[in-house]
Amino acid sequence: MPAAGNCALRKFNAGIVSACVIGLGLSYYAYVVETKKEQDDSYEAMCDISETVTCTKVFATEYGKGFGLFPNDSVFNVPNPIYGLAFYTQFAVLSMINNYACTATIVVLGILSNICSIYLIHILYLLKYICVVCVSTYIVNAVMTYLAIKKFRKLTAGDTYKKKMKKS
Repeated sequence: MPAAGNCALRKFNAGIVSACVIGLGLSYYAYVVETKKEQDDSYEAMCDISETVTCTKVFATEYGKGFGLFPNDSVFNVPNPIYGLAFYTQFAVLSMINNYACTATIVVLGILSNICSIYLIHILYLLKYICVVCVSTYIVNAVMTYLAIKKFRKLTAGDTYKKKMKKS
């Protein structure tokens, strides 16, 4: 791949990792808020702005653990921010590998994260709450997916370039 292609891939990687760091920060904050609220019912988080713009009420619902999809006794019924911490870490690591398989994987993971975001946006709508932290993670997921797709296109365009060079 030409040097310009490597530079573009580095920029995409930097953007993706930056978005992952923001996602990790949001997930960590959500986890801290959720656990503090469970320990102290009088705890007020910075993200609790009003009765309807509140993250602690959202985190306390059945959808705050295991996305509301797993029974209470399930090993997968953990706070959603735990899933976020694992997801953003995995996404960042895979994004640093500039090969077809890893880049295709982050595109698929990004699409899946946006499907989960749409599901959770629907839940917020049904609950009639606005969660600033949640909406921020949905935006981060969209940005990461966009950058992953752009990186994938650049990487596959580079592969096409290599094949053309071999034929000449």
